[in-house]
Amino acid sequence: MSNLFRTPSFRGWSASILHKPHADRDAVCRQLDRLGVEISTAWPELPAEAEQADLLIFDADAGHDAQFPWPVDAHPMPMIALMGTEAPGRVEWAIRRGAIAHLNKPVTSSGVYGALVVAQRTFAMRRASEERIATLEARLACRPQVAEAILLLMQHQDGDAETAYRLLQDMAMKSRQTIEAVAGDLIERAGGQNDGRREA
Repeated sequence: MSNLFRTPSFRGWSASILHKPHADRDAVCRQLDRLGVEISTAWPELPAEAEQADLLIFDADAGHDAQFPWPVDAHPMPMIALMGTEAPGRVEWAIRRGAIAHLNKPVTSSGVYGALVVAQRTFAMRRASEERIATLEARLACRPQVAEAILLLMQHQDGDAETAYRLLQDMAMKSRQTIEAVAGDLIERAGGQNDGRREA
């Protein structure tokens, strides 16, 4: 809980700003500088190395897809949109491009820190969710292997499915592996034994 409410520091971060020379860009740069963020600016296109930045702030009013060196569905870092219009098409484009926080134009002498906190936290939560989903999908894809391993154990132990599954769980705990990994090992070993018998 303490980590959740700890005041974030962005000192040492690097930020790319995709915005033409303008008072709004200057205001953002001043606030980032006070926060200890290393800044690089670009217009009209981001260079390829911008993908290595910790943060991107981009102009949602004049922006377009060709300005970014990565695909539309790629969101490699927290992104903040600078917005002077609430036109639905512009808002939708900014979200589709990966904006998870925004700053209103004209940019005042404050607001950047709050947007950074929101963007950083939301990005971290999104990444954690994506990793959990990927793990669950991988485990789901291995379900047929688990069922096959249970059948192998049932045949070997001459027992029922529940007992075989508990045995599989115990093997996973003792080896500090997932059930899916242990199931794959069992199937591989069983296949190797069968190959050996056929060769004999």
